[in-house]
Amino acid sequence: MHTLPAAPAAAVRVPPAWYRVTRVGLSLAPLILVHLSLIGLAFVPVTLTALVLVVVMTRVSGLGITVGYHRGLAHHAYKTSRWFQFLLAAAGCTALQKGPLWWVVHHRQHHTHSDTPDDVHSPVVDGFWYGHCGWLFTRDLMRPDHATVRDLTRYPELVWLDRLWMIPGVLAACACYLVDGWAGLLWGYGLSTVLIFQVTFAVNSVGHRWGPQRFATGEGSRNNAVLGVLAMGDGWHNNHHKCPTSARHGFAWYEFDMAYLAIRVLRRFGLVWGVRQPPAAVMAAAWGTPA
Repeated sequence: MHTLPAAPAAAVRVPPAWYRVTRVGLSLAPLILVHLSLIGLAFVPVTLTALVLVVVMTRVSGLGITVGYHRGLAHHAYKTSRWFQFLLAAAGCTALQKGPLWWVVHHRQHHTHSDTPDDVHSPVVDGFWYGHCGWLFTRDLMRPDHATVRDLTRYPELVWLDRLWMIPGVLAACACYLVDGWAGLLWGYGLSTVLIFQVTFAVNSVGHRWGPQRFATGEGSRNNAVLGVLAMGDGWHNNHHKCPTSARHGFAWYEFDMAYLAIRVLRRFGLVWGVRQPPAAVMAAAWGTPA
């Protein structure tokens, strides 16, 4: 009996390098363009209204990232309703840091493999600038595995928002333009978005390089006082790695945590509940040791 030779394995078609680079570039186009828009600040005078918009937009997009994406979706540090969860996620989208599922996938990977070769953005392993923003240009991050965010993919509204994450940012940019023209667009939206981006990703880079380590967490997270203020509390990064699911990142009285204050206000109005706290022993250790 003769057996037929096995069919040759189908060749895996690998797209050319230019195509892969172009896809990555297009996915980051909004973020690249908003950084380039800062050139326009030299030609468009700032107005009082534009400065007000800077303050408003840094609060909206910044809290959308810290309270919505980070402490809410990534770590479930509090409970909330589906509509308010969606609202916070939409606010996070205005920061142009991609969709909520994409953001959470990579943040959870960071916590699972912090400062190891499997960490997606470790400045300790791959260098400061790669940890800060170079990792965003890695083509492997284009379509992340959603296996680690099945708790979120059960919400179709979040899946939809993750797919169309640019829409809230475009709407916010248009609103700023309608309020104050080019000054509103370039200063109110452009500058605020760049500031939030740089501060958020400085937590990944600076927050794993400079500052004291209150807790031995087995990786390079640091408590950085400057980032603690600028990143609305996320800069108390060593505290966060010690208790990732805590809504509170500033453990000591002098560690200002704007995001936690916002969560407390939201709890008072009944918009969030079940706010998770650090264990009492951890808080006692924090109050008895320097940052």
